[in-house]
Amino acid sequence: MAIYFSISSEGFGHSSRALALATHLQTQCPHQALLLGTYGIALARLQGLGLPCVEVPQEVRFVGREGGFDVAQTILQNQGVALGMAPLVQQEVEVMKQCGATLVVADGRMSPVLAAAQLDLPCLVLTNQSAFYPFFEQDSAMLKLLGLSFDWLMKLWLCSAEEILIPDFPPPYSVCLPNLTHNPKVKKRTRFVGPLVGFEADDVSPHPQLLADGRPVIAVSLGGHSYRRPLFDAVLHTAQLHPQFRFDVLTPFEAETPPDNVYLHRNVSDCAPYFMAAKVVITQAGHSTAMELLTLGKPCIVVPDAKQIEQENNALRLEELGVAVRVDYGELPHGRLTTALEELLHAYERFEAMAMAFRARAKALQGAASTAQLLAHYAQRLTVY
Repeated sequence: MAIYFSISSEGFGHSSRALALATHLQTQCPHQALLLGTYGIALARLQGLGLPCVEVPQEVRFVGREGGFDVAQTILQNQGVALGMAPLVQQEVEVMKQCGATLVVADGRMSPVLAAAQLDLPCLVLTNQSAFYPFFEQDSAMLKLLGLSFDWLMKLWLCSAEEILIPDFPPPYSVCLPNLTHNPKVKKRTRFVGPLVGFEADDVSPHPQLLADGRPVIAVSLGGHSYRRPLFDAVLHTAQLHPQFRFDVLTPFEAETPPDNVYLHRNVSDCAPYFMAAKVVITQAGHSTAMELLTLGKPCIVVPDAKQIEQENNALRLEELGVAVRVDYGELPHGRLTTALEELLHAYERFEAMAMAFRARAKALQGAASTAQLLAHYAQRLTVY
């Protein structure tokens, strides 16, 4: 038996989920063969952690500017993807044959699903989004038309898998609920498995360097996309106005003269100890980061990438669920990040209680452990008789 993961590197969350599952599989099923196929930052990260990896080509390149996701430019830069899919699928087929795959898990990639279908292998899709047309709803008529075609293609992709695993809390507590389709062909394949994070909250210790300072910590997880620079600048401004806090910013951005209470951290492979030490976390509205924060029971301020509908929906849901204050990029020049922090701190006990309730739910679900068991069962299906 061998499980082959094919993982997108467009965002940190895809590799985080694969890492959580691979870790549990290695513990629960030590004789289970694993191979992870990815590229770019995810490849470097997973290889650096000693996991067996193979490099696969990038499928899609996302484009953004000035804090926003640019749908038109993303389409223009990826218009040849459909025509170039056949060689990508063939490369995945060869990898599956070489590793003797008996199960394929696809996270954010189309070609492994099509390759698994060619080889009659069971395939599971791991995703926090199954509705794609909303990305195009606010654009021109031409982009809307392209959006309908893309949405149909994505449904075909999802329905080619045995199951669609949603790494989120079951409804009504799901963060990604607005990003899921109501198409019955997709819904009947959907299973909510709980957060897939690489830690148990009770096992995470706060980063000792942060606690030794004595000041309350505001952790900021920012990523390095250039269009997020306005958020980084807003964090520096907020830190200057609140010297009573220590701001630890996890980002490759640099500042010539940051405020004395700002500490920049590059190339952080494990954010959990920083989050655990924090009173509040400021971050984008990425789904995997949201799952990590809820698993740890941490209130947050979320700033979704502008025009990135998935993140905007995540931010709205986190606000609705009572664990976050939402800030839009357009509000940053007007000092909204500072007032959002003050708003959260003023009602901190309420936000913390709601976040801790999610921590208890995550502990009960045991998402990574139970999903690893599910994968092991699927991997055996072609070998039991």
